[in-house]
Amino acid sequence: MTNPKNNKVNFLISVIFLSIAACAPMIGPYSPTAYQNATSLKAETLALMDRATLPYPENEQRVQELMVKIDAAYEYVNGIPSNSISAQQWMLLKNPDGNLLGKFFLRWKEKGVLSPEYISEFKSLISKAYDEIICLEANKKNAADCNK
Repeated sequence: MTNPKNNKVNFLISVIFLSIAACAPMIGPYSPTAYQNATSLKAETLALMDRATLPYPENEQRVQELMVKIDAAYEYVNGIPSNSISAQQWMLLKNPDGNLLGKFFLRWKEKGVLSPEYISEFKSLISKAYDEIICLEANKKNAADCNK
């Protein structure tokens, strides 16, 4: 038979725990390094995407080097406490099974070369994805409208 007094104590402990958890920040602090990573990798990524009219094997080393940098940027934001939203954005960007950069590089590898129209369409998507990452990081410092 359960003791009603123990149930009350357990309930109060649960309420206290949930109250403390509710006070935890929803997102990590602003990081100048994360912001720098996002802005520089955006420029580097878009420049590399322009090369997709050339054969993939000629650019494979560049793609691999860029993906290592993107993985490092992800690992950096993922290591900041309470920063899962930022980390998820990087995961979406790089996921080869997704619809952003991972898919673009996979398609380039499969097809060998890509059409300028395809590149342009994907550059717009990738640029917007980076803008979301950059905007989130900037808003950790100062609230700003990123849809200018």
